[in-house]
Amino acid sequence: MQLAGAALLLCAAATATAGPAPAAGRPGAERRAAAGKERRAQFASWDEVNVIAHGLLQLGHGLKEHVDRTKGQMRELGSRLSAHNSSMGRLLRQAREAQERGERLRASVRELEGRGRQLLNLSEALRQRLEEVAADKAAIQGRLEQLEGRVRLALQARPAGNQSARDLGALESLMDAQNLRIEELLQKIKQQQYKLDKQNLQIKSLQSKVNLLIPLHLKDNKTQSPKWKMNLKSLSLTNQSQNASGEPVLTQKLPEDCHQLFLAGQQSSGVFQVQPAGSQPFKVYCDMTAEGGWTVIQRRTDGSVDFDQLWDAYKNGFGDLHANAVCLVSGDFWLGLEKIHHLVQEGRYNLLIELEDWEGNSQVVQFVFSLGGESTAYMLNLLGPLSGELENAIGDFRQLPFSTRDRDHDLKADTNCAKHLSGGWWFSTCGHANLNGKYFRSIPRQRHERKQGIFWKTWRGRYYPLKSTTMKIQPAALEAEP
Repeated sequence: MQLAGAALLLCAAATATAGPAPAAGRPGAERRAAAGKERRAQFASWDEVNVIAHGLLQLGHGLKEHVDRTKGQMRELGSRLSAHNSSMGRLLRQAREAQERGERLRASVRELEGRGRQLLNLSEALRQRLEEVAADKAAIQGRLEQLEGRVRLALQARPAGNQSARDLGALESLMDAQNLRIEELLQKIKQQQYKLDKQNLQIKSLQSKVNLLIPLHLKDNKTQSPKWKMNLKSLSLTNQSQNASGEPVLTQKLPEDCHQLFLAGQQSSGVFQVQPAGSQPFKVYCDMTAEGGWTVIQRRTDGSVDFDQLWDAYKNGFGDLHANAVCLVSGDFWLGLEKIHHLVQEGRYNLLIELEDWEGNSQVVQFVFSLGGESTAYMLNLLGPLSGELENAIGDFRQLPFSTRDRDHDLKADTNCAKHLSGGWWFSTCGHANLNGKYFRSIPRQRHERKQGIFWKTWRGRYYPLKSTTMKIQPAALEAEP
């Protein structure tokens, strides 16, 4: 607008300076007078000069403002271009980083596939070895039957003299040698199976780490279940039986505990059927973690089950594993001392105890133990120090028998700890711990009731009733190795 106004002022000034055009055909005197006026009009007046100067000044201001606006627009465009360039650089860096991560993930997947192929080869070798052992056992069984027939014939004939004694001694030595060879073969198979299970566990751990790193879109498109992944259940959980013709055949067997089930490929927690050696099948609750499968032997969560039971109940177990199956969490239960003994088989096992108070705090205690049979009152043998932040509340004794109010085996001569404290437990001198006591939601007012709650003395004290406890076991042999 200012530029247009300045242009109009200049035009008006030019028109005023030029004046009217001379008229043609006038008399001479008039022409001379007009010519004098034209000469005078050639010199502009001061007002006209001011108008022109003002117009030029406005034109200059307008041009200056236009230039300033143009510069501002150019600076804004420059800043936008700089931001765009920085965003492009950042995107390129992110793209390079994503590409590098993808290369690392692909390398990890290739490594897993290689280990999977090795595992497959080992599994096939183990299968062949099992078949060879079955054939060897059948052959040995046939030879043993022949030897037994010869022994029976020899006994029936009963020839006199030292020759018969020497023959019988040779037959017995041969049978002993055959039995020793069978034992050696079985021991080698157990060692090979143990190595195979450990490699399988390492591969599962690596696979879980890779799955945590792979983006969701990569998981959906590229990381489906690999073809080499196989279920070892049919290999690691087999025993031998005989068919109708007497020939040995391989039959599938249930896992012995939750950790063996984990090694066979099961990664979800829940209720499963197991069968330890020398035991009938029974159900357990398995807690599957990244470290392996844990067999839960006790759980207290809501007080729905009365734990003030007698010896037979603690021996056989009570509660319901499926009490809260809708919530995918088992309810209160005690697995049973006899079942725990069959699981442990007097071997080395880890016992993990999880404690929780009513304020949401939690603590963990773990130690290695073994468990005797009923003839020892299910003696708890502590095989190492307790690990965790809490001090020992089991007592200073390395061996503790189990007690109930109708079977007093505690170490305090003048008191029945189970009757005094409620429930059944490996009591030492009554006052250190009892995870099978009565379930209280607050501290009881009566002093004698306060002693009967669920407590771990070295954490919240003697009279604080805990909110929940869980006891679970796992073989200790695997963790003992590097």
